[in-house]
Amino acid sequence: MSGGEALARQLDYQAGSQLPSVNTLHGLAIRLRYLTWGNRGDQWLRRAGITATDRTIARWKSGQQRPRLDNLKKIDRAFWTCRRAHLAEYYKRRLWDDGRGTHIEIHPVDQKQVEPSRRRELRIRRINVRRQWAAIVNAWSSNDYAALDDLWQSIVSDLGSDHSAYSYVAHLGFGV
Repeated sequence: MSGGEALARQLDYQAGSQLPSVNTLHGLAIRLRYLTWGNRGDQWLRRAGITATDRTIARWKSGQQRPRLDNLKKIDRAFWTCRRAHLAEYYKRRLWDDGRGTHIEIHPVDQKQVEPSRRRELRIRRINVRRQWAAIVNAWSSNDYAALDDLWQSIVSDLGSDHSAYSYVAHLGFGV
């Protein structure tokens, strides 16, 4: 996967991507509770294109009725859009860490499929990212994968001559 996609996946994971699927009753209940909690009402659901009545949404929340497949997808999309929006400022502060930044561990792509004569010796690299976190989180929260890929390229350029070998990665690890 591209480095930008890996950044998004890691941020999603930290945001709760290990939650049960929206296709399960528990996963659906978590998402609906989060989307309609407090004074949010149904604004996130409406932004996602859900046109169900308030009564239908209340039946979804109580478990009396199950949303259609297209609405399940919209609920999931609304959940992640809402979750990203609410975590963006926290992530910016946490990852920037008062200018100290956050270390990223970069696991290179698996080269088993590459011809033996073309394989390169790539090792796990560790880099401290400081300046780019605000831009990374903004791109992540707006689902701008092209911007994430561009930001990733600026991060790996600090790796010197090996930087292009880390454009695509197997995994990224960092703490939030």
